[in-house]
Amino acid sequence: MNKSIVTRFIFVYIFFLLTITTIFYFNYQKTIENHFQKTTKESFSEYKAVYDRNKQIADLIFQSEINTNKILTIFKDAYLSNKEQRDEIRKELYEELKEKYYKLKAFNLRQLHFHLPNNDSFLRMHRPQKYGDNLSHIRETVRYVNQNKKYIHGFEEGRIFNGFRFIYPLFFRNMHIGSVEISFNSLAMIKAIKETYNKNSHFLIKKDVVDKKLFEDEKSNYLQSQYKEFYYEKEIVSYHKPLLIKNNTKQLTKKIYEGEPFSIFLEKYNIIKTFIPIKNPINKEVVAVLFICKSDSFINKEFKDIVILFICTFFGISLIFYLFYLQKRANEKLKKINNELDRRVDLEIKRNRKKDISLLKQSKMAAITEMLAHIAHQWRQPLNVISTSSSGLILHKEMGKLDDKSFELYTKSISEQVQYLSKTIDKFKEFVKDQEDEKKTICLQKKVDEIIDIVQASFEDEGIEIIKKFKKENLFVSIHTGDLIQVVLNILNNAKDALIKNNPKKKRIIITIKRKKNGNVLLAIHDNAGGIPQEYAEKIFDPYFTTKHEAVGTGISLYLSYEIITNQEKGKIYFKNKDEGTKFYLELKESI
Repeated sequence: MNKSIVTRFIFVYIFFLLTITTIFYFNYQKTIENHFQKTTKESFSEYKAVYDRNKQIADLIFQSEINTNKILTIFKDAYLSNKEQRDEIRKELYEELKEKYYKLKAFNLRQLHFHLPNNDSFLRMHRPQKYGDNLSHIRETVRYVNQNKKYIHGFEEGRIFNGFRFIYPLFFRNMHIGSVEISFNSLAMIKAIKETYNKNSHFLIKKDVVDKKLFEDEKSNYLQSQYKEFYYEKEIVSYHKPLLIKNNTKQLTKKIYEGEPFSIFLEKYNIIKTFIPIKNPINKEVVAVLFICKSDSFINKEFKDIVILFICTFFGISLIFYLFYLQKRANEKLKKINNELDRRVDLEIKRNRKKDISLLKQSKMAAITEMLAHIAHQWRQPLNVISTSSSGLILHKEMGKLDDKSFELYTKSISEQVQYLSKTIDKFKEFVKDQEDEKKTICLQKKVDEIIDIVQASFEDEGIEIIKKFKKENLFVSIHTGDLIQVVLNILNNAKDALIKNNPKKKRIIITIKRKKNGNVLLAIHDNAGGIPQEYAEKIFDPYFTTKHEAVGTGISLYLSYEIITNQEKGKIYFKNKDEGTKFYLELKESI
């Protein structure tokens, strides 16, 4: 072989390796980016759930303990009274609420603070000796409520404490008499995240906000953090020491000020740290940041996997090029090499047959995992309702307000949610049982309805509407139920991914079940995600063909769906591009 051919051969070999390396790198980066986005979304949802629970408790305290005729009657004349009269009103109001306030602190209540219509502090239950200071330029939320006579909530630093504040206007016989604030501290948020989700978290507050607003004698409650522009709160540091990040604090601070949640990976601790910027509810400026830490082995595992895959690919490609080189160099051995290749091809076919069986089993397990994820998604709201109802029940009991009606209301709510969770578990048990069942006759509409019931919540979260157009007459088919569920889930999940990617104005999936003129039963699943490009039309049922990145697609689901319907169930599966999307058809023989 002459030098020019060898040089070209080496050049092609190096170029090919560089291309493969680049593809692996970008796929790895895309996988990690998707993992960060998923973790960030999960952590923000957890923070929002805890925040909403505090809001519900604040509303309950306001309605049951503050917005009462007795409290309003005491407070109504405070604004128009002289100093001596105000002192008497303040004392009476404090004595009336003192016992309740200390009981409410068991629910992580930090502040119960009354303000006059001109924004003067009238009574701080946590610092009753400090009053009379005007909050107009310190507490924008108080000014907003008294000026607009509207409720507002959010995080804000004050003269003494910071907190997640819920501020309500107060009226006596339709006359505005001031406002009241019910607030929870950031430590309560951190404890709730730990107790509910078993995740460590921390909280930083913007330094210039603290320095500007706090009473001088209250500033000792804060410590400088490793982020130059933020403070720690001492009580939080005492509860849980933060993870120190010495590098990139300037870049992280800049990203915090952008105001959107994000995550980073701390390789030293094997932890993903999610940053959730907290904004002032009035001017929408970032004034604090909540960190939520989650142990994570995915990134290191993914890196190891990609390295192993790259090494295997490297040796595989090197071997192929080496064999090609030998073929060019020793043309006389071509026949022998071809015979060897034939033997290898036969071996690979046998292996692929075994692999197909293994893939089918893996696909069934993946379907179970997918179904379990959908069910877990459905559980989140009922669990939150149960938590809120139990908190309300305890609060009413502590306040001595637990009458028969309230008890029945809360226990009924908990019972309904428990029944809902039980039904969801039953659905999952039935789904797992279906994976191993024998072929049997089922009502197609009923079984597809069951699948939709389980996955609908996760589709609705992505703004996807599932529309059913079923023939009223029950249509029966004889099929392995697990096979049907697996194929329908594959098609639905592919439609979901396409809708999220292409993002049409109204995302929808239409499911039709009817009888064809030839007597077969037709199940059609139609999305509006833009359709499958013509150049892919003849390949989508091929094994390992996918239009997705390798990090998110293997090309196996539609191939297995085709194998299941055509070979195992003796039916037909095909698709058409129509009406701005793709329509998949499953054609099965009707069982009478």
